[in-house]
Amino acid sequence: WLYEVLLVRVRFGYWTDRGFLFLPFCPIYGVTLIVVYFLIGTPQEKRGVLKNIQNPFAHISLYLIFAFLIPTAAELIVGALFDRAFHLSLWSYTGMPMNFRGYISLPISFLWSALIYIFMRFFFTPLQKVVEKIPKKIALAMAATLFLSAFADAIIQFIKM
Repeated sequence: WLYEVLLVRVRFGYWTDRGFLFLPFCPIYGVTLIVVYFLIGTPQEKRGVLKNIQNPFAHISLYLIFAFLIPTAAELIVGALFDRAFHLSLWSYTGMPMNFRGYISLPISFLWSALIYIFMRFFFTPLQKVVEKIPKKIALAMAATLFLSAFADAIIQFIKM
């Protein structure tokens, strides 16, 4: 959410609330990172569909390809779903080169691939270690609160439509 707000501010010069939800959440990012983690893990580990790839160059290359395909598929599915079902455009890459109906754009997909690689390579494991230090009951309460807040926010937004 913060990335989206700052991007609009820097690119267009004004502040705007980004996303579908009222709260500062963009679930597509979190869900995409969870899918990345469970399908391919982090670049330094061999997990999921990449667990048997022994060649380091092939492993990193395939990691980047999956880090390209997963968010691209998420943006295409979510963008088309909201557009068709609710006549709501959450974002538009229409002015960007090599875009498909404004839902996805090749340069943005390459950017997501790089950002996912950087995040998963340098920030995910340290962040995971910090989260693991939170007592289980508190972590569960925090997770439940965040989930229920986002879920209630989504329900309210759908009702408003």
